[in-house]
Amino acid sequence: MQIRRYFAQGGAQGGQRRPPADMPSQAPPRKPPAAAPVHRDILPKQSPVTDTLPTAAPSRWKRVLKRALAVLGIILALSIAYIFLLMGEPGEDDQLTAQNVSQEETIRVPIAATQASSDADLNLLAANFGKPVLALYSGDLTLQKATLFDTAFRGGYARRLTLQYAFSDGSVLIVDSIRPTAAVELLKDANYSLNVNQLYTLAGMDAVRMDTDAQACLVARGSEAVYAIRCPAQHTGELASLIKQASLMQGTAQ
Repeated sequence: MQIRRYFAQGGAQGGQRRPPADMPSQAPPRKPPAAAPVHRDILPKQSPVTDTLPTAAPSRWKRVLKRALAVLGIILALSIAYIFLLMGEPGEDDQLTAQNVSQEETIRVPIAATQASSDADLNLLAANFGKPVLALYSGDLTLQKATLFDTAFRGGYARRLTLQYAFSDGSVLIVDSIRPTAAVELLKDANYSLNVNQLYTLAGMDAVRMDTDAQACLVARGSEAVYAIRCPAQHTGELASLIKQASLMQGTAQ
């Protein structure tokens, strides 16, 4: 049996075949297949374990409210400071009051007390008083008694002229003239209550009314003296007409 062998043209007969020169001698390494991603549950970020309690972040409206309160507090503080500055700054009225106080007289030497009956010469008493005095000019009331005297007041003396007028029923209306003006304190009474139901004018001066169960008292302050009318409670209805008959009198020395 004959075996025919065929050889490639130009090849070596009877030998092994040679691979091409550019053929790699080893096969390239095989890449492993890409692993599919594993789906896992995503957990929230955990806070570290400590003994300190977590503090929640303040909400937006709380921050706005805090800022508004801070601004309001600053405005209020500035307003209070401004008011105190205004109160501390002396106004024209305060300066006039201070000037009047500084010029307030002080009576150092008292005079001898003088008392006169109904037919007394008020001009002489007014001259001894030294300032205009308040008196009533009415035929309805009778002047019973007039008294001029000094009383101790603040390390000096206060001078008073007291006129007593009688009603037909025997009750007494008292008219006071007092100097210096600070001696109005001599008229104070713990039982007085301020009556603001009506405004009064006494001899051209604004007057205030104070009431007790026994009497009504009208007080007016002039530039050099204070004046008062004390009316019995049963005649307070006549007070408005009585003060129209009151006027100031300047005494002249004879």
